[in-house]
Amino acid sequence: MSLNVFLSGFVAGEPSAHGGAQMRELLAPHITNENWPFLLVRVGDGEAALMLFEPRMMVTHISGRDPWDLLVRGARAANWIIRPAGGPIFLTQPGQLEELPAELNDKVVVVFVESGADLLAVIESR
Repeated sequence: MSLNVFLSGFVAGEPSAHGGAQMRELLAPHITNENWPFLLVRVGDGEAALMLFEPRMMVTHISGRDPWDLLVRGARAANWIIRPAGGPIFLTQPGQLEELPAELNDKVVVVFVESGADLLAVIESR
C-alpha cells in the first residue's frame, strides 16, 4: 500500500519534541537498509519505507500486515498519534485527545488503537 502515514506527538496543542528515540529503539531490530533519515524495515510478512525524524515519522510503501502492528507498537511507545494522509487520526494512548490542537479533534475517529489490525480495519473501510 503506497498510502503515506504520519506519526507524531502533541503536548498542549503543540508538536512534541519527544518519541523519536523510543520509535528508533523499537524499529532497530527490523531495519534492513538505512540512509538517514530514510529507513527500510522488514517484519514478518512485509516491509515499509520510512523517514524518521526525532519528533515525527512518515511511512510509505507498506506491504503485508505485520508492519502495521510494528507501527502501532512504536506509536504507543513514543506516545504518538497516527495520521494516514487524507484520513482520520488514530490515538494510541489515553490522554492524547486532550493534547491535540483543537483543529484536529474533529478528525479523530478511533479513540484508541491497540494493534495494526485495528488500524487497518478503519483504513480499509474508507
